[in-house]
Amino acid sequence: MVSTETYDLRELAKLLNWNPAHCKVILKQLGADPNQPIGEDTAAKVANKVRRPWPPKAA
Repeated sequence: MVSTETYDLRELAKLLNWNPAHCKVILKQLGADPNQPIGEDTAAKVANKVRRPWPPKAA
C-alpha cells in the first residue's frame, strides 16, 4: 500500500524547517496548489529543492 500522507503548507514548512512563503513559491513552481493538501511525492520534491532530507527525521 502506498502512503497517502498529506501535509498543509504550514506543516510542510515546519517539517522542512523552512520559510512557508518560500515553500509556497516552490509548490507553485512545481505546479501544485499550496492551498490544497500536499502529497508525499510533492513534499519530497520541495524538500529536494531546499536541500532538506525527506522524509524528515522524527523529532
